Amino acid sequence: MSIKNLIRQSLPLLIILGIAEMFTGGILSSMASMFENMPGLIVIIPAIIDLRGNINSALGSRLGSAAHLGLIDVKKVFNKETKENVKASMVLSVVCALFLGFLAWLTSSALGYHVNVLALIIVTVIAGTLAGLILAFITVGIVIVAFRKGLDPDNITGPFLTTIGDIITVICLLGTVMLVGGI
Repeated sequence: MSIKNLIRQSLPLLIILGIAEMFTGGILSSMASMFENMPGLIVIIPAIIDLRGNINSALGSRLGSAAHLGLIDVKKVFNKETKENVKASMVLSVVCALFLGFLAWLTSSALGYHVNVLALIIVTVIAGTLAGLILAFITVGIVIVAFRKGLDPDNITGPFLTTIGDIITVICLLGTVMLVGGI
């Protein structure tokens, strides 16, 4: 792929996604009082956001490679290959979110904050799993749309999924904290 094609495929998307990240920052700033009520949340934010980007970018890369190799037919998307990859990303989402909630509690406790471990783990698992599920389907859709339009999914999925993953994860975290609260 030439540099011209790479820039043509990636630059407009990167500009739009950079603007979208400001939306995520606005959501985070509206959560300031939640951070005071549940100090462990501030420990979770960077890790859970990064986790979503890592898991779903890897899923996007795997599905993009599978599409290039012909293992995924763009007309019949949800075959065994796709389902297995989505299942694996969901298992990773749940297990990593559970571990992340525990580590956030441990870190918060080490820093001298009293945090309800159950509330922190529940919030992390629900938000991480919900965001993971939403992003898994978005990932499949992005790979298929990029492939059908003749674009290289590897140029699109990484930046798109990390940014959209940030937005969706923060929204899921906000919603989960509002629903579950401090338990």
